[in-house]
Amino acid sequence: MNKILPFLLLIIASLGCGNSGSNSASVSNSTNSSNVAAPKITKLVDLPATIGKSKDDIKKMIPDPPKKEDPWLEYSLPDYDLTFRFDKGKADYANFAFKSITVGSSTISGLDTAEQIGTMAGVDIKGKTPKSTGDLADTYEYEIGGKKAEISFYKIRGKFSSVMINPE
Repeated sequence: MNKILPFLLLIIASLGCGNSGSNSASVSNSTNSSNVAAPKITKLVDLPATIGKSKDDIKKMIPDPPKKEDPWLEYSLPDYDLTFRFDKGKADYANFAFKSITVGSSTISGLDTAEQIGTMAGVDIKGKTPKSTGDLADTYEYEIGGKKAEISFYKIRGKFSSVMINPE
């Protein structure tokens, strides 16, 4: 439940902000978006900590059972999917994919910033400059366990929806 609460707060705040203002109609009392506190986005998984770990190590880190174990380790959790690829028994690729959620007539399919989705995936890029930016993804250089990695934050329709770690 503590994993779902921050996400639900995000949905409620997003819908509240999107429905207020001079061009919107409301059947209930409208609220000013400046009075709505932004939800605190919290870490749901420590994606960098999975790099270099075995399948068994990762399965101990993630309390839910995997959806699939071959050829990759895959999880389908309520708010996100995880995928891990292995080389010589150790994770050499990790992906965190935020699920699209429909609430009423609104769909939330990603977050506004790479930093927000990075926080959810345990990737701290605060204050860092991307190595490259584009319509599809922003990529950062990152260090995991003393080794360089590229972390890409992918966008769909302008919203950040997934984080992919590729160690070099």
